[in-house]
Amino acid sequence: MKETTPTSTSVTTNEKIIRLIQGLHQLHTAPMKAAHYQKLARYLPYPSLSEIERRFGSWTRLLEQAGIIRTSELSTEKRAVLDRSKTDSANSDRWSVDDSIAFYVKTCGSRITIRSYSELRANYPQMMSANTIIRHHGTWKQALAHFQLSSSGLYSNEDCLNALREAYDAIGPTITSQEYVRYSRTHQAPSLTLLIERFSSWREALRLLEETLDTKG
Repeated sequence: MKETTPTSTSVTTNEKIIRLIQGLHQLHTAPMKAAHYQKLARYLPYPSLSEIERRFGSWTRLLEQAGIIRTSELSTEKRAVLDRSKTDSANSDRWSVDDSIAFYVKTCGSRITIRSYSELRANYPQMMSANTIIRHHGTWKQALAHFQLSSSGLYSNEDCLNALREAYDAIGPTITSQEYVRYSRTHQAPSLTLLIERFSSWREALRLLEETLDTKG
């Protein structure tokens, strides 16, 4: 399979990266080396060093934009030391969380569950693992909220009622919540949980559906 890389539609902005680096340097008395940052980015949900180099040209150029160094005051040797990264083929190509999420959305759409994310990552191991994302955001739901995404996708209330109507037509007027759960799993429809979140209860969802049926009738 041909290797695919994330597109430029990364969630991270240059400004966010600059603020991140400024925050990290509050803990350092000397400018951080690229190799040091590269190590942090392997275990924390930070943009990868390769992404930073794509965006800013080099690690030292990022440091300069962040107000941490002045490249004109550095010797060529000093700049080379700061820019030097670790050559570790097993880890150096790992994507950042931002790149991983952006790639998932581009490939699979906005509905992102742990299972669907992990299934895609099985083919693209350079993506950040779901467990790592959860570890640094607390829960999967909180991680998705950070990126303004949802495990239920972008279903509107009308989408939910349309799916319920299709299940109603397929199963019949005596449809139960358990029957809808089985239907939603085989037809990639909005989950029962989402219907309850949107309409407060299964009974209320059915009531609203009946209203739409009566209106159309």
